[in-house]
This record gives sequence, C-alpha cells and structure tokens, in this order.
Amino acid sequence: MLAILKRNPLAAAIAVIMHLAIILLMVFGLDWWEQPELKKYKPEVVQARVVDAAKVDAEVKRLKQVEKNRQEKESAARNKEIKRLKELRQKRKKEERRVADLKKKRKVQEKAEQKRKADAKRKAVAEKERKSAEAKKRKAAEAKKRKATEEKKRKALEAKKRKAAEAKKRKLAQQRKAEAEMRAAMEAEMDASELNRYRGLIQQAVTASWLRPIGIGDGLKCTLRIRMAAGGNVIAAEVVESSGSGAFDRSARAAVLKADPLPVPTGRMFERFRDINFEFAPSGGN
Repeated sequence: MLAILKRNPLAAAIAVIMHLAIILLMVFGLDWWEQPELKKYKPEVVQARVVDAAKVDAEVKRLKQVEKNRQEKESAARNKEIKRLKELRQKRKKEERRVADLKKKRKVQEKAEQKRKADAKRKAVAEKERKSAEAKKRKAAEAKKRKATEEKKRKALEAKKRKAAEAKKRKLAQQRKAEAEMRAAMEAEMDASELNRYRGLIQQAVTASWLRPIGIGDGLKCTLRIRMAAGGNVIAAEVVESSGSGAFDRSARAAVLKADPLPVPTGRMFERFRDINFEFAPSGGN
C-alpha cells in the first residue's frame, strides 16, 4: 500500500481530502441537525472549516510539488539515458563505417591485382593473335592482288548496268508522274464541274421551296451552313452570314429544311457536300 501511495501521491492526497470532507460533514452536519437554535456556534463552525481547508490546500500543494519534482527527476534521468543511447549508436555507426572503409580498401586492392593479372594475360593473347593475323593478312593480300583485276572489271560492269537501270527508272518515274499529273488535272476539272452542277441543283431545289416573306424585295442573300448525311438528308441548317433581314434569313433556312433531301453526289464526291456553306440568293443565283 505504501509503495502505491509513493508512486501516486496526488491520488493519495485527493483520497485524504475526500475522507476529511466526509468527517467534517458528519460532525458539523449532525450538530446543526440536533441544535438548530444554537446560532452562536455557527461562526466557530465556519472558522473550523476554513482552517481545515487551508491545511488541506497546503498539503495538496506540497504533494503536487513532490509529484512535480519526481516527474522532473524521472524526465532528467530519461533524457540522460536517451543521450547515452544516442552516443552509443553514434559510436557504433562510426565503427561500422571504419570497418566498411577497410573492406572497401581491401576490395580495391584485390580488384587492382585481378586487373593486373587480366591485363598481362590479355597482352599475351593479343600478341599471339597479332602474329596470327599478320600471317593471314599476308596470305589475304596475295589473294587480293590476284583478284584485283577481275574485281575491277566486275565493278565497272555492275556500275554500267546500275547507271542504265537508274536512267530507265528515272524515265519511267517521269512518265508516271506526267500521267498522274494529267489524271489529277482531269479529275480536278471534272470535280469542279460536278461540284458546280450539284450546287446549282441545290440552289434550284431550295429556291423552289422558298416562300418570299411579305415586304421582302429582290437582291437579298444570306449564307447558310448545311450539314447533310448520305443521300442529302439535312441534319442541320444555320445562318452564318445574315442578309440583314431576319425574315429573309428565316425563310431561307425554312426553304432548306423544306427541300430535304437535297440533291448531292454519291461516293467520294459526297464528302465535299457533307458540311457546306451555301449562299442563298433567289434573285441573283448561287
């Protein structure tokens, strides 16, 4: 029990205070209940409680100070132990680095010795190979000298054939390029003609579907962006350049939607009409 009280003096102090409070309550509480009319003893009771409470507070403060001193001593001892362990770890690390350096130096020396032996062996092998190579080189030089004339003739003949083949290839490439350019020009001319024809057909179809708004004169025009699916079905139509008249713009868009599907080409030419800017000018043409 004493050991527990020494480890927890604050808890012991609180327990003592609680017991004293209970005793005081029992003693002075019973006196008040038995003699309620003895008012002349009340000051003495109050004074006794104040004196006891002061002593209790002083004891509590003393015990708190004792506990604080104990905690400070424990903290100082713990910090000292931590410092000692830290110094031990630093010494161990220093020793480990020293051992590692020794191992590293020994490995460097061993590698240097191995390299020296390997270099000596490599030099011996290289010398042997050099002599063998020189012998082979002399034999090869003699064989090369004998074949030099034949090789020269063969290369000359191959060069002549190669030049002839290259000249023929260039001529054929020029012919193909000329033919391709001619075909491209013809296709471009045909495409331009076909494009103009279908634009005219679209202009006719939209104009035929157009209803002139009341009060709108001639000479107005607007540009619409028309997006179509295969077959000329209109997906969307919007005015991108106004005529200045909202009524005319709305009538032009309505005419495009009314003329759906619009006349368009098929195949690769249709891609030129999938998304077009169409100028609607009923009085002046497309």
